[in-house]
Amino acid sequence: MALGFWMNNKNCYGCKTCSIACKSEKQLNEGVLLRKVSCIRQDSPVNVSFLSMSCNHCEDPACVKACPVEAYTKLDNGIVKQDHDKCIGCKMCIEACPYNAPCYDEEESKTYKCDMCYDRQQRGELPACVAACPGANIAVGEMEDLQKNHQADIVSDENSGTKPNFVITVDPKLNKEPDDSAMEQRDVEVDGSGRRGKEIIFSQAQSLPRAMQGPSQPGPLLY
Repeated sequence: MALGFWMNNKNCYGCKTCSIACKSEKQLNEGVLLRKVSCIRQDSPVNVSFLSMSCNHCEDPACVKACPVEAYTKLDNGIVKQDHDKCIGCKMCIEACPYNAPCYDEEESKTYKCDMCYDRQQRGELPACVAACPGANIAVGEMEDLQKNHQADIVSDENSGTKPNFVITVDPKLNKEPDDSAMEQRDVEVDGSGRRGKEIIFSQAQSLPRAMQGPSQPGPLLY
């Protein structure tokens, strides 16, 4: 059994409702985000799209191997769950994860990670991000079902070495050939507020698996 996320890069409009719903559900401190929305800008042809990512609940999770106190467990249903009481804040999981999924809480000196809203699912409810998305651009389910029910342009990421469980419907306006050298992150002003965020820029072509690694800091909205 392998639960995973489906993300719709084609129709996501970057409202970040998923990220805010996750933060509210988990009552996270300022600066701690378990679901991050990346802005993907492409210059040729000109296009802007968004990709919402959290933990990919990998088949071979690097966080489980790296944690010195065994705070992470791969459950039978595929969810990678963290025992937060065991966490000592060493950040080894953050260093190990190829997707920057775990997030360090400076105030608490511990690390948090998406658990696919395990408690909500035990009650028969959807994860907070899935339930909150106004465009129904995130889903959770068995990987086989996700591939049957959605346009599966990208399934997992062979290059990460961790066998992540995700299915992505790609914006057809994006170039398919990756050009990692064209990618850069730059500071941007957020809504004229003076706050800063990060944008992912693709000058020529884009690689969604690369974009999934994303900026380690949230952007463009900071909360």
